[in-house]
Amino acid sequence: MESNILLKKNLNIWMALSLVVGMVIGSGVFFKATPVAKYSGSFAFIFFAWLLGGVMSLCGALVAAEFSARYPHTGGLYVYLEKIYGNEISFLFGWMNTLIYTPAILSALSVLFADQVSSMLNANQMVHDILVLSILTAIVIINVIGNKYGGALQLLATVLKLIPLFLIILFGLIRPIEAENFASYGHFTKNFGLAVLSTLWAYDGWLSVPNVAGEMKNAKKNLVLVLIFGMLFVIVVYLLVNIAYINVIGIGKLATAENAINLISEKLFGQIGKVLISLGIIISIVGTLNGFALTGIRIPYAMATNQRFIVNNVFSKLHPRFATPVNSSILVYILSLLYIFTRSFNRLTDLAMFSTWIFYVLFFIGIFIKRKREGKNKEGYNTFLYPITPLVAIFSGLYILVNNIFLNPTDSIFSILITLLGLPVYFLFVKKKIKK
Repeated sequence: MESNILLKKNLNIWMALSLVVGMVIGSGVFFKATPVAKYSGSFAFIFFAWLLGGVMSLCGALVAAEFSARYPHTGGLYVYLEKIYGNEISFLFGWMNTLIYTPAILSALSVLFADQVSSMLNANQMVHDILVLSILTAIVIINVIGNKYGGALQLLATVLKLIPLFLIILFGLIRPIEAENFASYGHFTKNFGLAVLSTLWAYDGWLSVPNVAGEMKNAKKNLVLVLIFGMLFVIVVYLLVNIAYINVIGIGKLATAENAINLISEKLFGQIGKVLISLGIIISIVGTLNGFALTGIRIPYAMATNQRFIVNNVFSKLHPRFATPVNSSILVYILSLLYIFTRSFNRLTDLAMFSTWIFYVLFFIGIFIKRKREGKNKEGYNTFLYPITPLVAIFSGLYILVNNIFLNPTDSIFSILITLLGLPVYFLFVKKKIKK
């Protein structure tokens, strides 16, 4: 029987660490530097926006590390929310993740991959569209074939994607400091919240890693290590690379350029170097895309196996040979194809960030609820600097959400409505199936 097929524990600590670093360090560090500079206006606020986004994400990762030590199961945040709030909230998160977050990210990254390759090849729109479909399809197939291959691809892509970043940091920082490049582009405005929201896309991915805890070796210990050290590494890299960006082309060009990373790489390394850096960026996008596919498709699978989804017998099905959630993969794949028609990288990523941070804030609040019920984790990790750490994450997240509602009401309302649509679905089709 297929119900006896178990997810295979093929992911070692290095693959898991590559998931954190590889999913977080992706397109954001290359393409979100421009909106951050645009909305911040000065070097101090650019630096602060990246630092604040990093601190918010690190505080969240510290909270997630405690929960991952308590519950090292496939499903990650979905499982944690169920433990804290019960079935309704966890279902809404899984619903949002399946309908908005994961497909929006996969489609955004697929479009961005095609943009970069088409730019290098000077390809037309038809070739661009074929590239979008091809990369999305290939990544999903790789992850259906087996997590061993998806994990290996993630490790390779992570190592390769760090090369262009380190080259930009090295050659960007050894250049003589040009004071005029650090001159303010504008002034601090109410749009600073959008700058931080942009950094959160660049930092996002850390809370997707626990989704594959059930496939990790020694997950209770390894998840804590990879979340903490992975995020610390990413914060340092992001701060350094943004200083290098500014030192090369200045805040003004960084804030207004249509493709700032091409200007930077060409100025640093010439035309040939620009091509090599572009290849590195493409690899980076592939690694991030693979990471989100590997983790995102586990959410509907985890829900279905616990009788918490629609048509549970279909979406809980594992491939008979590869033991991977094949039908959940197909569902996310089809939804991602629908999102591709928006053709808007920034809009899709902002939509995904707003949607998921609603539940991130609930999750951060949840540590206080869990501690009151059960006390500290008797075996394993407890959140560093509790209660300061989760409080920083909570108030920072609330600031971002409220700010985005006022500055981007249309997409915010759309996200909230799609999420709340899950409530009638839950009460009509899911609640009655839950075993008492």
